[in-house]
Amino acid sequence: MTNLSNQSTPLIIDTDGGVDDALALIMALNSPQIDLKAITVLAGNIDVDRAAKNVLRVISIVEPDKIPTVAKGCEKPLVNPPFNAAGIHGTDGLGELYRFQQADGSPRYPQLTLEPADENAIDILLKAAQNYGENLTIVALGPLTNIATALQQDAETMKKIGRIIIMGGAVKVPGNISAAAEFNFFVDPHAAQVVMESGIPLTLVGLDVAMKAPLPRAVVEENLQKHPSKITQFIADCTEIYMAFYRDNEGFYGCYLHDPLALAVAIDPSLVKTELLYMVVETEGRFTKGLSLADLRDRRDESENPPNIDVCLDVDTQKFLQLFEQLVA
Repeated sequence: MTNLSNQSTPLIIDTDGGVDDALALIMALNSPQIDLKAITVLAGNIDVDRAAKNVLRVISIVEPDKIPTVAKGCEKPLVNPPFNAAGIHGTDGLGELYRFQQADGSPRYPQLTLEPADENAIDILLKAAQNYGENLTIVALGPLTNIATALQQDAETMKKIGRIIIMGGAVKVPGNISAAAEFNFFVDPHAAQVVMESGIPLTLVGLDVAMKAPLPRAVVEENLQKHPSKITQFIADCTEIYMAFYRDNEGFYGCYLHDPLALAVAIDPSLVKTELLYMVVETEGRFTKGLSLADLRDRRDESENPPNIDVCLDVDTQKFLQLFEQLVA
């Protein structure tokens, strides 16, 4: 059992509203170690309006004591055309929740009463950077368009942030949307490179560790049987299509906890082993767009390209899964 203290960290989650984003949000809303100030939303897995609705759906299911601000940001990548993952996450980005009914025939997931804030996500990010400075952690679960846009608007303010934990990239393993690239970096490589050059302390939770954090379908169904609740029902429902994709394409009936792992690193950095490296993101490559290229050479002189990111290369899977289970029960 991981010991969760009540010292809470001011946190913003930047998300594109997909299935594993939802699981990370449940963890954050249930974690006493996190003071979730806001959830900023952008296009990625799904369009920005749908992504915001998905975030509000999760909040309505968890019913936290304090509801964080939910604000919409970028509708498309900095340079490239939009590219989504509706084929993996479902047409609504959350496993097509409209399919599910209660025993009486009413929808299990009725129309939302919560609404996103009028304020723009970029303004929220800049205001939080100003207010909380180095105490603030941002956990970026989608493409980095919102954060890059905030940097382009006011880099001086954004540089006050303590750390950005990024779910993205693949350093020593293949990509998942192409041989070279992980999805978030593939969708907006230009934004990822803006963030790499920002000088803000960065931690990369990429496919190197995310693929070591599996959640089998059997475990989800067992949890629903043992602990029936709105949350365990929602997890079983929203992961159904997502897990079927992995079953049909990779032979693993379950999913990988990419975004929950990034959130877990914000709660407990000791879960992962990191290496400080110099990294760039390929923006133009015909075959390598979105490639996260880390300099793995044994260099004596690092003055030319000094390390700019802490890359997670190993994870204590068992300890992480215990934390995950604790926070989504």
